[in-house]
Amino acid sequence: MRTSPHTPPIDARVEYGLRLEVLRYGPETGFAPQPVDLRVLTTPRDAIRVIRVQLRASHVLGLTPHEATRAQYWADRGGWVQALGALHRGEPCGFVLRLSEGRHIEWTVRPLRHLEKPVEQLR
Repeated sequence: MRTSPHTPPIDARVEYGLRLEVLRYGPETGFAPQPVDLRVLTTPRDAIRVIRVQLRASHVLGLTPHEATRAQYWADRGGWVQALGALHRGEPCGFVLRLSEGRHIEWTVRPLRHLEKPVEQLR
């Protein structure tokens, strides 16, 4: 379908954000994902900061020594740097920790883009 050549152009603004999902999987739900934290953040640095804080507190999850070391490395020693780079390139990133009895918890950040029309165009 074509628009009329006399139709005025529509100005739209592209908004960016990042969707953070923290999901827990376990036998009590048949390993179906259970949301722990869902939010939209404005910058890659904000999204990575949330994950780093949550990983630093993950010791209360009863991690094995290996998984505790992985969480600490990602949060404090540079694993997050690659994730930050991916988000700046517009790519998703994530991290998974294995818990006891097959349970695991997953952090995922995905870039979002949406168009927002000016208010006068919404009428």
